[in-house]
Amino acid sequence: MKQVFFVLAAACCWYSCAPEAAKTPPEGVTVTMPYTPTYSASFRIGNAELATKVVQGSWKDWENNQLDSLRNWVADSIVVVDPENKTIKGLDSLIANWKRGRARYKSTTPSINGVVPIYSTDQGHDWVLVAAMEITETLEGVGDTVWLMENWRFNKDGKADFLRQYMQRTPK
Repeated sequence: MKQVFFVLAAACCWYSCAPEAAKTPPEGVTVTMPYTPTYSASFRIGNAELATKVVQGSWKDWENNQLDSLRNWVADSIVVVDPENKTIKGLDSLIANWKRGRARYKSTTPSINGVVPIYSTDQGHDWVLVAAMEITETLEGVGDTVWLMENWRFNKDGKADFLRQYMQRTPK
């Protein structure tokens, strides 16, 4: 774990010391990618308030087992693709599914590694990307640690209408 943080810290230092010209292409210069993105290649930093909604409304409320608060910021028509590639459609189904899942745990302790709000300028969607680790303890006292990535999309009303989750268990 220390090695990962060392590598990340070294990369951040290198990047911050690099000349500004090396960080972004000059004005009017296009960067050609080896593949054409199917959704978008045009993003800018998005709405930080949406990132706060996700961290409070998903992560903190999951930890505190207060999942009904999803109704305050998630669209009724949400579609979720979970880490097992199962699709959950609708807010009521999502809340019921997450309540069943959360009921298996005595405690959950999240560690948010990064949250990035972005906006797709050509598609007109706000997204919030979350990288996190979660330590859980089941009702039987069994502990586990998982790494999670979440991609939340928001509609024009500021409500989350799509979520894609990725998960990897920590090797034992």
